[in-house]
Amino acid sequence: MGKIWFFDSGFGWLQTMKYFHKLYPQYDYIFLADNKNCPFWKKSWEEIQKITFNALNRFFDNWAEIVIIACNTAAAHSIRKRQTLYPDKKTLSITVPWVEEILLSENIWLSIWILATQATITSDIYNDLYYRFWWKQKPDFHFVMAPKLVDMVELWAKEQEILTEIDRYLAMFPHNLQALVLGCTHFSVYKDYFSQLFSWKIIDPSQNSAVKFIDYLAKHPEIESKLKKNWKVDFYTTWDTKIFDEIWSKIWWKDISSQNMSI
Repeated sequence: MGKIWFFDSGFGWLQTMKYFHKLYPQYDYIFLADNKNCPFWKKSWEEIQKITFNALNRFFDNWAEIVIIACNTAAAHSIRKRQTLYPDKKTLSITVPWVEEILLSENIWLSIWILATQATITSDIYNDLYYRFWWKQKPDFHFVMAPKLVDMVELWAKEQEILTEIDRYLAMFPHNLQALVLGCTHFSVYKDYFSQLFSWKIIDPSQNSAVKFIDYLAKHPEIESKLKKNWKVDFYTTWDTKIFDEIWSKIWWKDISSQNMSI
């Protein structure tokens, strides 16, 4: 019997975890935040891929049944190669479900703006998904880089600083956009702040991937049957556990006791 493992570069995955745990509390989860190497967006694609592969190898060596890369940057530079090289090691990306929803939608999406890191944008993962699956429409994707928001989440910035920074980014968007994508899991932590300042549709890949996960399990009962169901959650970080636990408690609203893991 195995567990569901999550990997992210820092605290962004904590919001992803909240979505999954709320919908599927019965499963056993292990979450690793690679705060030591955060932010990933400053690294080369070779470095990002090496770090991600090292983490995933560690997970599967420790009886992971399925791994979810809860980091858009890590997934953008790793998921395609990982799934090709190790098709039997089930690895998912939170990037795919929301893109799939948009491209298969009956609505005609003409203007979608994606707030993401430079590394995710330059990977061209979104256009690649379109050409890979030949879906019926190709929205007009526009991108805005927002690296400072990643640092603000990691440092747990004050509310007014967050609102000011988000407002600065939103000022770059046109008035006729149809949807805003939070293209980094760190940004999901600030979704409520975005909602205060932005009246159009907000697409949160973290939430979307959690909602769609039940469909994946339904298609793969051989995986679901092997998942442990002890309602247990374990937390790991490559960073200082005391600082990690303190910041995490502000997001999760309860105390935890994390462990250190090297990758």
